[in-house]
Amino acid sequence: MRLPIAALAAIAGLGLFFGSAQAGRFLPTIENPYCPITTYTLRDVAELASSMTDSGGRPVIVVNLQTLRQHPSYGKFLLAHECCHHSLGHLGKFRKRLGGVGPQPFFYIAPALKQMELEADCCAVRMLRERHEADGIEAARHSMVAFGANPTGAYYPTGDERAANILVCAGPDE
Repeated sequence: MRLPIAALAAIAGLGLFFGSAQAGRFLPTIENPYCPITTYTLRDVAELASSMTDSGGRPVIVVNLQTLRQHPSYGKFLLAHECCHHSLGHLGKFRKRLGGVGPQPFFYIAPALKQMELEADCCAVRMLRERHEADGIEAARHSMVAFGANPTGAYYPTGDERAANILVCAGPDE
């Protein structure tokens, strides 16, 4: 999921100003049951969740606290999905393709974003299924259906594409 520039700048700014260890002291965290990655909860971010690295290159996840509180089943999917971005190496692919952040990073990574989102969705579905958390899978599918034919984010798949992908991924193993 995406993170607005202001929140990203705030996190990066704290890391640059105070050092990454100090920055974490000022941001609330939760224990993420799906991976051992520091997961920050912020109230005033428009995005639901995002994966990134801190100024020290360590993986972090940022999630919208209101979404976790108001939609706990969907929150399970979001947390697992962001863990999957890290475990699948998606952030490393961004850095490798960009060679660092440039003035228009999405120009270089946009073609890969759609596939990465579908991969992270499928990974999250498998993770939730293994933990017998079908409510998280159904909440994710329901959320994607609400988008319909509209993209779920900049350069992301449509809601219909993601909902169909979730159903396929949730199917029985062969």
